[in-house]
Amino acid sequence: MLTSFETMMIDCLPHLRAYGRSLTKDPDMADDLVQDTIVRAIGARESFEEGTNLKAWLFTILRNKFLDDRRRKRGFFEQIETVVHERLVCPPSQDVAVEFANVARVFWTLSAPHREILMLIGVNGLNYEEAADVLGCPIGTVRSRLSRARSELQKKINAADTDAQSEAFQELTRQLPALLAA
Repeated sequence: MLTSFETMMIDCLPHLRAYGRSLTKDPDMADDLVQDTIVRAIGARESFEEGTNLKAWLFTILRNKFLDDRRRKRGFFEQIETVVHERLVCPPSQDVAVEFANVARVFWTLSAPHREILMLIGVNGLNYEEAADVLGCPIGTVRSRLSRARSELQKKINAADTDAQSEAFQELTRQLPALLAA
């Protein structure tokens, strides 16, 4: 049976992974960082004060672990393959354009209130209070609407990615006999 502390930690995992990815810019390194964070958090369980913000506490542990790792690596030489790959190779720009087009397409399928809240806060940079004033509703409504909008957008993006992968796989299986015969 999981304790409430463990359950809350599990609920924070997606947020930790996203923050880890934003710091490392590498999904594998981010997963390692999150794993190290969880291990440290379990080891320091006694120092967590009940009733305080667990997510903020975990984010602090993750950030400190990331900074510690960066400091340690400063004294080491990097292999030439790493340098060439990370610093001298430009990532393809068309991937970004395709991803943006996919997100934009999915964005316009959202309900009007969800598009509106994402535009106000995500695109125009309004804070919650300003958005509440624009919409004429309480801040709590803005927060819940934004949360639901982000969830809906993420679900639709994931579904679109799955559909695109499925279509590509189906096309490949249709063409496979001709490719093997050639």
